[in-house]
Amino acid sequence: MSDDHRHVTRAAGINSAATGLCRVLGYVRDAVIANQFGTSWVNSAFCTAFAIPNTLRRLFGEGAMASSFIPLFAEELHVNGTDSAYKAARIVLTTLGAFLSLLGVAVSLVCLVLAAVMPVEPRITLTFLLTAVMMPYSVLVCLTAVGGAMLNTLGHFSRPALAPVFLNIAMIAGAWLGGKLAAPPEHQVYVLAVGVLAGGVLQLRFQVPELRARGFRFHIVWELRDPFVNCILRLMGPAMIGAGVSQVNILVDRFMALSLNERGTAVLTYADRLVELPLGVFGIALATAVLPAMSFCAARNDHKGLVTALGFALRHVCFIMLPATVGLVLLAEPIVRLLFERGAFSADSTRATAFALCMYAPGLVAFAFVKIIVPVFYARKDTKTPVTVGVSVLALNIVLNYILMHTWMREAGLALSTTICAYLNVVVLLVVLRRQCGKLGMKEVTISVLRMAMISGIMGVTVWSVHTWIADKAGHLSLAAQCLEVGTPLMAGVAMYAVACYLLRQRELMDLLAAFFTRHPRT
Repeated sequence: MSDDHRHVTRAAGINSAATGLCRVLGYVRDAVIANQFGTSWVNSAFCTAFAIPNTLRRLFGEGAMASSFIPLFAEELHVNGTDSAYKAARIVLTTLGAFLSLLGVAVSLVCLVLAAVMPVEPRITLTFLLTAVMMPYSVLVCLTAVGGAMLNTLGHFSRPALAPVFLNIAMIAGAWLGGKLAAPPEHQVYVLAVGVLAGGVLQLRFQVPELRARGFRFHIVWELRDPFVNCILRLMGPAMIGAGVSQVNILVDRFMALSLNERGTAVLTYADRLVELPLGVFGIALATAVLPAMSFCAARNDHKGLVTALGFALRHVCFIMLPATVGLVLLAEPIVRLLFERGAFSADSTRATAFALCMYAPGLVAFAFVKIIVPVFYARKDTKTPVTVGVSVLALNIVLNYILMHTWMREAGLALSTTICAYLNVVVLLVVLRRQCGKLGMKEVTISVLRMAMISGIMGVTVWSVHTWIADKAGHLSLAAQCLEVGTPLMAGVAMYAVACYLLRQRELMDLLAAFFTRHPRT
């Protein structure tokens, strides 16, 4: 394995470990909220409202801004040095903060007016009010994301990956304190919304020491005519639309679920959380680690290096996502029962969430691929292609949503629509990239994926067999029995998968072992 690949794998490992901690706390946060609010209309309103600033976070922080900023920031470091790159970053942070502040005030005012004058159901009114409360979070978290993008480009990954820990802690405190109030749930949820704001402040503050240690000091620099900013704005326009398409998909799903029934948005949110666990711990971590490498390859016009990095990332993301898909589908209901079924989260909530999870989980590979493929276009400064493809997929998603949500599948139909559209998005993007760049090494990726799919199938037989035996013996009466019902099949499946990969000398496992267990001389 090359030094570049070893660096990417190690960076992905650091991201995975830090993100894993965040996901554990994220689960605690979700469990506390589920215990307090279940899949009630109050929780659905909160989930929908929280999706709006989260959309702005992914759009301006992790989406168009970061994807446009990282390649240019890397190029500025490579060509003009640290001082010039830091000045450009100050201008970007100033411009982004001012724009998002104005946008947040406008959205909050509109939501307050709509809540006051529109004769709608209580869950819609509560959604408007919670959105108004949480909009400042979008400013805080987007600035945090850009600071994290700077640190990633400079080779530091742990602090950006750990920042969400503080959001999770603040939301856990908000949900717990809200539950202590002698008030109806629709009032308690406002304390949770304030916890979101506190988490945004803490995340931003956490980035500052490492940035200062690397010589960066922020002060307001208002130079909209700066060439660096103009270049970012030119790239960001279509990139924002492209990144916005996937985020609009999420918002469309949430709002359509909110209109469908009282539980719909909460059910989709909890199912999505479980899908995000493997996606965030490895898929997004690998995409984050490989993006600077692809950006530097693009800056050097190293087409071969760019294509090699793409194939490397796709193969390694499949190494995790394929077995994760099998495990989530086969153990959907036991997993949801173990993690969430307590307090206000009922058995009906478990069944509905598990069904939605079974529709989301098969899309894991596609969700991860999109996180890796789209930045390739951005690294090459092609932001138009993802826009064109994304808008078409969005239109199809809306049509499929409407068709499937009015069948017996209900909110799970929205999850299935998302999965179908994700695979279509991947196929079209790869076809276009093949036409632009020539051969992408997909034959090697396909062979590797087929081998991993075969091993995952063997793992699936193991998981199902062990689960059936354990379920017959343990029942569902105690927490210990539920842990056995989920943990034993998963451990057996992981062991089977690892042993099979090792015996077959699966390249991805060998790369991971080499990255973390091979000693290298100090320099």
